[in-house]
Amino acid sequence: MTRLHWIWCPAVFLVLAGCSRNADPVPVTERDAARSRTNELIVAIQSDAKTLDPHLATDAASMRVIENLYDTLLTYGSAYGTLEPGLARSWTLSDDGLTYTFQLRTNACFHHTGRPVLADDVVYSLDRMRSSGARSSVFAPVSSVTAPTPHTVIVTLTTPLASLLAHLAHPMSAVVDREQVGAGGLKRADGGSGPYALIEWKAQQYARLKAADTAPASLRPRVPFLTYRPLPDETARTTALRTGEVDLLLDVAGKDVQSLQQVPGIVVESQPGTFWEYIGLNCTRPPFDDIRVRQAVAWAVDRDLINQLVKFGRATVLDGGPIPPNHWAYAPFTMYPARNLERARALLAEAGLADGVDVELLVSSDFPYQVKAAEVIKQLLKDINLRVTVRAMESGVFFHALGQKDFTMTLVGWLGFVDPDEWLGLLFRSGALWNQQGYGNPEVDQLIEQGRSVTDRAKRQDIYRRAQEIVALEAPMVFLYVNERTSAHLADVKGFVNHPTVTTLSLRETWLDR
Repeated sequence: MTRLHWIWCPAVFLVLAGCSRNADPVPVTERDAARSRTNELIVAIQSDAKTLDPHLATDAASMRVIENLYDTLLTYGSAYGTLEPGLARSWTLSDDGLTYTFQLRTNACFHHTGRPVLADDVVYSLDRMRSSGARSSVFAPVSSVTAPTPHTVIVTLTTPLASLLAHLAHPMSAVVDREQVGAGGLKRADGGSGPYALIEWKAQQYARLKAADTAPASLRPRVPFLTYRPLPDETARTTALRTGEVDLLLDVAGKDVQSLQQVPGIVVESQPGTFWEYIGLNCTRPPFDDIRVRQAVAWAVDRDLINQLVKFGRATVLDGGPIPPNHWAYAPFTMYPARNLERARALLAEAGLADGVDVELLVSSDFPYQVKAAEVIKQLLKDINLRVTVRAMESGVFFHALGQKDFTMTLVGWLGFVDPDEWLGLLFRSGALWNQQGYGNPEVDQLIEQGRSVTDRAKRQDIYRRAQEIVALEAPMVFLYVNERTSAHLADVKGFVNHPTVTTLSLRETWLDR
């Protein structure tokens, strides 16, 4: 890693002049007295954050709080699938597709130390993500990251990686303050340079942020204070919006959409989303180590019925692959066109399970609609003599069990994916960190590697279609549906963008007309 010396680089002094240390000696109680409902935006989220370390976070709640504390090299654009400059004001790619060169903007500063964000910080952060981060596998083709100048970063690849820019734009691919990491870690601390800085995080109650003093005026948020409130109960969230206790719901339950649309002073916005849900089947333990049993489940579930009973018909059924219709890599094939009990029973008989088997289905208790879906699935599978016990667990315990592959069957979902490599490479490549089902197929692995190295979109689309067909057929996951992306906010909240990935980056441009 290139080390910078303060003396030999005049540009460094220019950056320092624009940074100020975010020293904050005022007690929280006095500081909060300056907050009011005219300068504070309160956002209701489904569950509390688990960590504030962007390189370790895997749950949506943590990501929602983290993403406005930190900067990334690139960011998601307002249109789904597009990318925009972040810390990197520009970038180029070599003719052989192996070298990216990023030029950094010069007005970013870390909240805690007040020092400028330089190329060395990007090198440190990318190396940290590559070596120990929750998303380290996506950066496997990166051979080196160097900083030839204070504002230039060069990323060198062993093979072309078509998804690199999308991975760098992921809100958790954050550039962190290495001094803050060394001082005590980032689990409960703010090591970012984003538009908001952390005031206080009180578990299960709130996370309070304020517009960062270190942010340049042109990038400073329009709302001075931002508070996230975890409200696991759907009815409690909706009631809090109706009464004005919160300003914004990122996720509106399907049962509440029509009623909220009738409430004066509340704006409801919907569009196709990226939050897709599935039944996960552990391919490493009986009975789902047998492909026939997995396929029996895929034929026995009634996706349309679950959609109607749990999602009020507002989700889009996935009867083929996992990539949704609003994505360019969507593959319009059908693997399971309708429920087929006769076929499901025949597959179980071939597997020697004509009399059925007992299985346990794990689900997070923090998401009541998934618990309800699990109960519906239990009843559907009873028709093929799969005797399901639903076990609802606290989300921390639940996700730990999934990470350890300590389950037989589960119901869960993913959201926020942009590049098809995220849908397939992160979840279905043999040995991938988030391949919780323990699935492996050499042909799928080969297709995923091809999809990463090819830059032509049409060729990538063909590659990922074939990969999705194999995965859908072998059913390590039984895909259910992709959810509509619906948010709701008070009418005096202006400028918020209801993004398919549920990113809240638009809060930087949101303002209150009060």
